[in-house]
Amino acid sequence: MGCFSGVCGVAILLVHLCIILPTQSDALRLEPVADVVCSRRKALTESELENMIATWIKTGNECAVGKPCRNTKNIADYELLRRKCEGPPYRPKEERRALVASVETALQAMKDKFKPLKASLESLDREYESQFQRVWADIAKLQATLAYTSLGAGRIQQALFHQSSQVRHIGHLVQRQSPSNAEELLAFAWNFPWPDQQPDVYDKVEAVVKSAQDPVLETVLAIDIINTKNPNLEARAKQATEYLKQLQASTMAGDLSTIASLATRFPQHYAYLRQSLFQPAEGSKVSAAALWNLSELPDQLPTAEERLQTIEAIVQPLLDDNGTIVADAEYFWPLTKLADELNRVPESDDQKAVFERLRNKFATHVTAQSLDYYQKLHSQIQSLKPISGSGGTL
Repeated sequence: MGCFSGVCGVAILLVHLCIILPTQSDALRLEPVADVVCSRRKALTESELENMIATWIKTGNECAVGKPCRNTKNIADYELLRRKCEGPPYRPKEERRALVASVETALQAMKDKFKPLKASLESLDREYESQFQRVWADIAKLQATLAYTSLGAGRIQQALFHQSSQVRHIGHLVQRQSPSNAEELLAFAWNFPWPDQQPDVYDKVEAVVKSAQDPVLETVLAIDIINTKNPNLEARAKQATEYLKQLQASTMAGDLSTIASLATRFPQHYAYLRQSLFQPAEGSKVSAAALWNLSELPDQLPTAEERLQTIEAIVQPLLDDNGTIVADAEYFWPLTKLADELNRVPESDDQKAVFERLRNKFATHVTAQSLDYYQKLHSQIQSLKPISGSGGTL
């Protein structure tokens, strides 16, 4: 028997009506959907629920109008559906109180069992903490020792690594070094990667360098500070610049020991200093006496390359606009000495171009004298000495 008009649209709402309402007038009082079909997932599958409702509708249509319609299977299905929707049975208050009491009793029993262990656990915790502290202290001592020995051995990168792994102040590491390790300390300060701490490092390194009483190391310190380009070292860079000016003055006056030693021990620092060492003050020119003193320097340098580069740097301030040495009579005697020094530098295939360039600088636009001219003249008047301040004119 098919559905009557409107039944399919409100099938779920009529379930209650088809099962338990005794009269047609009672059937008009519909219960909310939630009272009939719960929202629990998987209480029934969609197919099961559809089949159940279809059965209820079918049996409802078969019942006589105006009489109670009680179908045992429908009622059983309905009660099963309600049980699935309602969930577990409701616990009385007394039962819940008893459950809470049993949980509290169990928790108290756990506390009672824990009390005897608490003191032991706290003691064990303190012992572990003490052991960890001793281990970390031993590691810190080991890192400090490795930093110290690495720095003393010149292994700068390793020293920096071990120093960065400890919290001990950097000054402690530097102050433990002796003056014999001044070179290693200079390399350590130069490679120090933390700009904020670098001024403090240079303060400590400077103290060790000065205790070494080595002007070469002091020169290296000054050059390094100028070239760090650390804004925190600007004041010290100015002091270093003044130191190099004093060194330049003493070199021009004939004290070549520091420069010659610098070229031997620290060739890169000498190469930097050579760019400005022989330049006169702005607005002045090189004196003949200073030029004579500087002409003694190339012979004291360790390599032919440095000798050539130094001779070229010495004559650079004497060049005219055409790239040759100015025809100044007071320079005549010092130039013969420089020509002799240049002639004694061993010539190699790699340096032929440098030799040729230097030789050409000696041919002035006035006298057009070649390098050989100056060299031969020097060999003839070796016994002559320049008059101080006059440049030794012939």
